[in-house]
Amino acid sequence: MTPTATRPPTDPANPSTPHRPGTDPLRTPQAQRIAEVLGSARPPEPGEGTSRNHLTHHQLARLARVLPPARELLGDRDWAAALSACTALADPALYMTVVNHYVLCLGSVVASADERQLGTAELARMVEDLESGHRKGVFLVTEVGDANSHLAIRTTAEFDPQRREFVLRTPDPGAAKFSSVGAPGRPQSAVVCARLVVGGVCRGVHPFLVDLCDERRTVPGVAVSSALGAEALPLEYALVRFGGARLPYDRWLRGGARIDADGVFHDPLGDPARALQRTLDVGRLLWATVPSAAAATARASAVAALRHSQYRRSHGKLAPEAPVLAYSTQQRALLGALAEAYALSCAATTALDLWQRSQDARTDPGEQDPATADTAFSPWAAVDRRLSAFKAVAVDGAARVTAECRRRCGLAGHLTVNRLSGYAGFAEAFGAAGGDNRLILLDTGRALAEGSDTPADTDETSPPADTDDPSWWLWTVSTLERRLTAHLQAALDERRQQGLEGMELWNPLLERARQLGEVHTLRLAAQSVADAVSTARDPDPARSTLAALYGTTQALRLAGPLQWAGVLSPGTAASLEAAADRQCARLAPCLDELAAGLGPPESMAPTPLAAPDYAAALNSTRQRPAGGRP
Repeated sequence: MTPTATRPPTDPANPSTPHRPGTDPLRTPQAQRIAEVLGSARPPEPGEGTSRNHLTHHQLARLARVLPPARELLGDRDWAAALSACTALADPALYMTVVNHYVLCLGSVVASADERQLGTAELARMVEDLESGHRKGVFLVTEVGDANSHLAIRTTAEFDPQRREFVLRTPDPGAAKFSSVGAPGRPQSAVVCARLVVGGVCRGVHPFLVDLCDERRTVPGVAVSSALGAEALPLEYALVRFGGARLPYDRWLRGGARIDADGVFHDPLGDPARALQRTLDVGRLLWATVPSAAAATARASAVAALRHSQYRRSHGKLAPEAPVLAYSTQQRALLGALAEAYALSCAATTALDLWQRSQDARTDPGEQDPATADTAFSPWAAVDRRLSAFKAVAVDGAARVTAECRRRCGLAGHLTVNRLSGYAGFAEAFGAAGGDNRLILLDTGRALAEGSDTPADTDETSPPADTDDPSWWLWTVSTLERRLTAHLQAALDERRQQGLEGMELWNPLLERARQLGEVHTLRLAAQSVADAVSTARDPDPARSTLAALYGTTQALRLAGPLQWAGVLSPGTAASLEAAADRQCARLAPCLDELAAGLGPPESMAPTPLAAPDYAAALNSTRQRPAGGRP
């Protein structure tokens, strides 16, 4: 897999050395290289195409010049995390393009094509075009007509034994694939997830590398609809259908499977359910790195909103000329957002650690047997329950942070140039993209109630002294998880004794399962924060207070469940407001220090919102037409 573009040295950061705990993906040598490319990027000249897909394709080609080959890029946590965090900060739509192209498309090729396949002239040329950015890659798994379509894919790839080719077909409009596929104008290929049919028998869902279009037209047997828009991530999306498109045998990304000369199918995994898990295993790196992107956008949002409130004057009668941040309501909202953004950064580091350990040991980071993993609501938890849970907590947390920051900045929070709307759109879109968060939480809660996972052990007789202890929230949310698990297990036992099963058993309990899944993900984040604070080389009182504020803020949000589950008394719950105010007061003198440490380098996400003179900074971003008056 050797690209034609000039490559940097394999790894300027020497990835063979152990990763430094807590390293910010935005402050690595890899991030610097990526930032230089993104900061110097110029859009195509008029006539090259000006659609959003064309612009992101242009940036993709520029990025390819400094990124290592796909196998190295996708096996190196520092490169993968930096690519995710930097592109999400620069342009969330570009991040979606990068995820499709590198993580899912090229990731499927790297994971599922063997060396003999990669040695064939055709596949080697295709990989070279993808790695160089000349050809854009996408991942086609979702089918537009059904919910949970991953579990019942209807696109087929039928093996033709005479020609040893596969024939792709879309049976009806409901099985059309959906993704950010642009119109012809730039070469595009896709990894298509389809049901493999051999001798009339379905052999499970497998990935196939399919050409979609070149510079002029779609390839025979492929139909791409006109563009569909989406406000959250402004790319052109499309429906893709197949009407007899033919693929050479080596376009099947088959892993260890094969079809012999007699047309007999062989797969060491043994059954279609395992084939689906192998196909979707590419999602692990996505779930390992989405938290880095979510944390980067959340931190940038919180720091920019805090700076804006620090410099912006208010003219209310209570305190004329006072900065907006002087108001306790603004302090609580934005310092609370910064605290959650800090927690998301800790969780992102843990997700990378889990993925790295699984790569090093060649084992499942979820420590579960894929052969017995259940897919009651979605396939994601069966692929890797723990990493999918980190994806859910990171994206949901980023959605809360960016939405609150945008609200607290008024109209300025909605201007595109100030970035908050783009970051909020990213978090909103990825609540469904890359595995639907609600389905992940449902499967997580169901697994806890069924005993497939074990809640964290907590000593309920010795909680930390008070909410100012950074470990208080970990104890509290762990206890809540155990009690919610016990309550749901009791409800299940009662309903099973009535002879109920399947939908009748679970349907009235689904919201409780979802809530348990959410609390589980919050416990994972709390553990990450507690670990970060306890293992810090140099104790930082400000970070410890920020960790405590994160816990207090989450406890206020979950005050109802914490009380009815008996974890907090009404008196303790009532004291949380005062605790949050006290913690905010301690953080106020440290604002500059926290902003410098948690905010992105200014060159990576410049925004007028954080400038001392917002009006002047906003005005400087506007280019006046020739002859226009100031």
